[in-house]
Amino acid sequence: MILRPDEGGAFEHVTQLSAGIARRGHDVAICGLEGRRGEDFGAAIAAEVEVLPVKMTRPVSVGPDARALAGLLAAQRAFRPDLVHAHGSKEAALGRLARPLRPRVPFAYTPHGYAFAKPFMSAGEHRAYRLFERMLAPLATRVICICEAERRLAAEVGPATRTRVVYNGIEPPPPGPPHREVERLRVHGPVVCALSGLRAGKGLETLIGAFAAVTARRPNASLVIAGEGPERDPLERLARELGIDRAVHLIGEVADVFPVLRAADLFVHPSWAESFPYAVLEAMAAGTPLIATDVGGTREAVVVAESGLLVAPRDESALSEAVLSLLADRDRARALADCGSRRFRQRFTLARMVEGTLETYAELGIEPAQALTR
Repeated sequence: MILRPDEGGAFEHVTQLSAGIARRGHDVAICGLEGRRGEDFGAAIAAEVEVLPVKMTRPVSVGPDARALAGLLAAQRAFRPDLVHAHGSKEAALGRLARPLRPRVPFAYTPHGYAFAKPFMSAGEHRAYRLFERMLAPLATRVICICEAERRLAAEVGPATRTRVVYNGIEPPPPGPPHREVERLRVHGPVVCALSGLRAGKGLETLIGAFAAVTARRPNASLVIAGEGPERDPLERLARELGIDRAVHLIGEVADVFPVLRAADLFVHPSWAESFPYAVLEAMAAGTPLIATDVGGTREAVVVAESGLLVAPRDESALSEAVLSLLADRDRARALADCGSRRFRQRFTLARMVEGTLETYAELGIEPAQALTR
């Protein structure tokens, strides 16, 4: 596996997938993780998955990228993989450039959101990234997409016959207590929560803007945002400007998101762009009523008006009305959550993700080592 970030959805995907594949009897190494080692990421990774530290940077830069490419080449010479699976645009670019070392080794690529589809890039950046993907497309043996929406984009830049869909999946959460701070807020009124890095494109300014309209009609409501990032100060400033800073609580990173979800009345995912967000699956798994923006493959996870509500991205009015409607109708909210929970168990477990990935690997000559119960 080739992976750059050590947090976020792609990190969650790769570490859990790698551990699951290792438990099936395969030798797995993660190459990257910003120079960190397996013991930094918990017992499952340290015990079952080797980490080959290679520093990769997010921006395109000749010097750091050349050093990262050399590190990938050295890692492949040491580990001698039967298959390489890169996650993310930058990782896949470097991985495909390294293919001449062992050209017969199959190469799989999971985009986790194509760079050319990001809404906050310029038109020139979109064209450049799309062209780059088309140039490198022949070097990928399979493109394993995390939703049908991502596969449609993959088919625009490379052969559709090489694409496969394997949905994200997570472990069902064990029982546990609610988050104490969130539970205390709920004593005074309903609590809406979001789980997100505080970064551009996550739509948190849309959510805070919408929440001003929510508090105008439900003044005892609270908004809890669990996550950290560079946009904290602007988001706090926006809440103050709207006069709702006492209702908005940025509680920082949490080690476990499920206590927050258990304590909340409603989960909202306001992102402006996504592929197939883990936070939505976590809300479904926790049985928390949810509202999300209709972006990427979110519609493939959420059956509209059956397992949750979807609204257009950046639409504060639609989002506030959706929140108010579910806070006013608890029976409907509970019915949506129950349907979402069933849908999660049927379609989006970690076991299904591991099985689907190994089925694709089998097409490339990597046979499953043992059966796995879905």
